[in-house]
Amino acid sequence: MSRFRALMVVVAVMCCLLAASAAADRLVLIPTGRTLTTGGIKAEYAANSDLDDAKIYWVNLGVSRIELEGARFQDFGPDDIDVVSAQIAVVPETSFTPSVALGVRDISDETDGRGMPYDGQSFFLAVTKSVPVTGGVPLLFQDVKLHGGVGTGSLSGVFFGVEGKLPMGIHVAAEYDTEDFNYSASYNIVPTIKAKLSSIKGDVYYGAMFSTSF
Repeated sequence: MSRFRALMVVVAVMCCLLAASAAADRLVLIPTGRTLTTGGIKAEYAANSDLDDAKIYWVNLGVSRIELEGARFQDFGPDDIDVVSAQIAVVPETSFTPSVALGVRDISDETDGRGMPYDGQSFFLAVTKSVPVTGGVPLLFQDVKLHGGVGTGSLSGVFFGVEGKLPMGIHVAAEYDTEDFNYSASYNIVPTIKAKLSSIKGDVYYGAMFSTSF
């Protein structure tokens, strides 16, 4: 078993054993103004059977105000690509102002020109704001958050997105990553494990997400 797969197994086991939850920075692909808190862990697996069994693995870890992300893009081409990204929380969210984060995706520019969901190194500034919803809308759409930002490289221009919770506890998200619209829907199987379906760059992915904190 490779080191990366061993790490994924360890993270998944930890997520199943611990009961707390954690919110991470990525919406579908775009970064947000949120970061994991210290000790926060998130692991995600996404598979696409229409792309010769292409798979994406993400592992995120919160350390103080910094969130580190490791990603593997597998079977997108002749070589599997491992990517490291990082972002730092600059301003926390308040009742009147959004949270703000700065970061860099694909620090070593591993995905440049490889035809992968990440397409090279990108620096970014991202913001997130929770939106109180009133009237009859909360019955249909709760825990609404708006995201936006600007970046360089494959995030060059303005990116934005929205997420919220539908009845029955289904969490949905939609975003524009400066090139494409991406979507996701997820449902908690147990408090730390979600089944997830996503549309990324026009391709459908299915998988699971584990999140916890300690």
